[in-house]
Amino acid sequence: MPIKLPVVTEMDLHRARHVVGSLAPLKGLTADDAEVIARAIALSYAEGRQRGVDIAKDWTADDWRQVRKQCGDEPARIASDSRE
Repeated sequence: MPIKLPVVTEMDLHRARHVVGSLAPLKGLTADDAEVIARAIALSYAEGRQRGVDIAKDWTADDWRQVRKQCGDEPARIASDSRE
C-alpha cells in the first residue's frame, strides 16, 4: 500500500521558509536547496497536524470533557495578544 503524504498548506511553506531563512548556517545554500529544506520542514508541520487530527478522531466525548476541564474555559492566547 502506498504511503499517503499529508497535505502541506501554503502557511506550512511560509513558516518553513521563514525557519530556513533565519538559520545562519543555511545562508550559503542555493535557492533550490533552501526550498528542499523548507518543503521538508513544511511536511513535518503537516504530519504533526495530521497526527493530531487522527488522535482527536479516536477521542470520546468524555475525553474531550476531561481536556476542556483541565484547560479551563479560557481561550488560547496568541503571543502578540494585547490582553497580556
